[in-house]
Order: sequence, then structure tokens, then C-alpha cells
Amino acid sequence: MRTAGPALVLILAVWPVWAKDSGPSSKLLDAAARGNGSRLTALLAAGADPDARDAEGRPALLLAVASGQSSAVRSLLQGGARPDAATRSGWTPLHEAAAAGRLEAARELIDGGAELDLLDRARGTPLDVAEQAGHERVARLVRTQGARGSGKSVGDTVCVRPWGGEGYCGVVVARDARRHKLRVTGVVGCVSGCEARAECSAGRSVGPGGLSEEDTLWIPTSCLTHTGLR
Repeated sequence: MRTAGPALVLILAVWPVWAKDSGPSSKLLDAAARGNGSRLTALLAAGADPDARDAEGRPALLLAVASGQSSAVRSLLQGGARPDAATRSGWTPLHEAAAAGRLEAARELIDGGAELDLLDRARGTPLDVAEQAGHERVARLVRTQGARGSGKSVGDTVCVRPWGGEGYCGVVVARDARRHKLRVTGVVGCVSGCEARAECSAGRSVGPGGLSEEDTLWIPTSCLTHTGLR
């Protein structure tokens, strides 16, 4: 008996997990992943579940966002999909839009009632994700809609106080996936100066003769000790 060749084996290995089933849910998931808005509308009209999930627990709406087709996102929302349907870690369609810089999809989700500050266990809120990824247009959109982030987003006040509770505080002026850029707004303690640290004070001492108000510096996110301050 002839066995399947390497090419066929590869195709079977990467075939979508819902392709084994030709039922309404699998058809909806396939259409969502392909970004086929008109097909989604037809399937929803025929009674397909707008909140169907694939074998990995990803909702159809998240797959539609990942496809890059805002029309598919709109079709699912109009068909009753929950805008905040999330994976087990808390990753929502709005997180996906933020991570990929899908501005139109983000607008559709927000107009559809998506919550702005839901937390993914690993990466925080959609605002955090957009800033980490450098997608400023999406970050600006969620900010203007009232997103607060997780307390360490651009404009938030944070502190770096690993010197026995002493250190400095500042306003976040920029960030990327692993670092925050701060404008120092004040020194906490360090009356005699706190020793320089290569990472958490950019190699400068803190206090007299060292890091002080209005200085700016990049630090690893891991150096933050206090966030979401007023």
C-alpha cells in the first residue's frame, strides 16, 4: 500500500484544527481565519455560533482580528459575537488588534463594546500591548476612549525604589517590550545618595550629585517597584 509523501504529511500537519469537522462551527472558524466577512454573515444567518472556539480555545472573533480583515470582525460583532471573548490567559480580540497594529479592527471592537482594560496574564492590557509593540495609533485610540492601562503606560507615574524603599519616581514618556523611559519627577530618600546601578539608574547615583528631577533615562521594566501612582 502506498504511503503519503512528505508534502502530504506537511499539509495534514498544518491544516487548521477545525478542518477535520465540516459542521457549522468549523466552517465559521475557517471563514473567520480567512477574513471572509460575507461568508461569516451567511453562516451566522444560518444559525452558526458567533462565539465558536477552535481546539486551542481561540474564539472566532480573535481569529477574524488576526486575519487583518475588519469586515470579518464587523460581521461577527453584528452577528452577536462577544467582543471580550478571551483565551485562557485573558487574551482578547482587542489585545490581538493591539499586538498586530490593527487600527480598524480595534475601532470595530471598541464600537462593539469591548472593555478597554482587561488583563492578559502575561502582557497586561491592550494599551500595554500596543505600547510594547510600538503601535502608537492603536495606543492613542484606546487612550482617547478612556483606557487606563495597568498603571505603567505612557503618562503614568511609576517609581524605582530598590534601595531599601528609597530611589526615584517619574512619568513614563515612552516604552517598548522590555523597557520604560522615565522623566524623573522626584527622589525618594537617598539623602546621602543611593549607589549607582547599571540597570535601574543607568549607571548613575541617585540623589545629590546624581540622578534628579527632569533627568530622563531608559530602564528595564523589571526595575519598576511602584506603578499606577497619582
